[in-house]
Amino acid sequence: MGKIKQGILGGFRGKVGTVVGSYWNGIFYMKALPQSYKKGRSGSKMQQGYFKELITLAMSLSNEDLEFIYPRKPKGMTRRNLLVKQLASYAVLVDKSKTVDLDSLTTLGNAPMTDLPAVTVAANRTVLQISWDGVTYYRDQHPEDYPVILVANITQQQLFLVASPVMMKSSGKQSFEVDLKPYGRERDNFSGFMFAAGQGRPSKVGFGTMGVTKRPARPPKKSKGTGDEKQPDSAPDQVPTKSVPTSQAQTSKNQP
Repeated sequence: MGKIKQGILGGFRGKVGTVVGSYWNGIFYMKALPQSYKKGRSGSKMQQGYFKELITLAMSLSNEDLEFIYPRKPKGMTRRNLLVKQLASYAVLVDKSKTVDLDSLTTLGNAPMTDLPAVTVAANRTVLQISWDGVTYYRDQHPEDYPVILVANITQQQLFLVASPVMMKSSGKQSFEVDLKPYGRERDNFSGFMFAAGQGRPSKVGFGTMGVTKRPARPPKKSKGTGDEKQPDSAPDQVPTKSVPTSQAQTSKNQP
């Protein structure tokens, strides 16, 4: 404990209450004691953890995925920010912590999802099996559609878009399998739902939840190193024809 030597306004050394006195170069100094605080997890920190979870989920989808989910670019925000906003609507409290309930996730995008068959996603050893059953009006009217499935890994809090290699068909159980490794582990829990992707070969480009059924034409691309443009994928293959340059033809005629 410090001792006051020159009265209450005089100098002192050592600790007195919550202050410390010291002497240096003929001058007395006084400073407050450092204090430590033990704080529990505040509401703001819980909110920061929840926001980080939302960002992680949104970043698990690529720009191509987002363009598929949101064919129309939202006004006033990016597609990824809109995804964060929609995911936030599935917030629940688990052990006093806020989280996204991916098991209840049934739709994403800027148009409603209606009349599509329910999807079952299950891990089986080394494969992820995706299947659907039941008859709906949309399925009956679009049996040749190749759907795209949004797969949610509930355990690891991740999202994926998987293009189906099989048609929707009008009835009966349809299923396909993919390698499990990119999507999680056998003991993880999964859920999913279907996007209508329109007719044509499986692809996420140019389709979405807006009822698009015809693939838009892609603009011609320039090949590397040349100024020539590539023909669109739908154009027929060009058969090259052999021709002899004029100068070469004249030379061959003059030779005996």
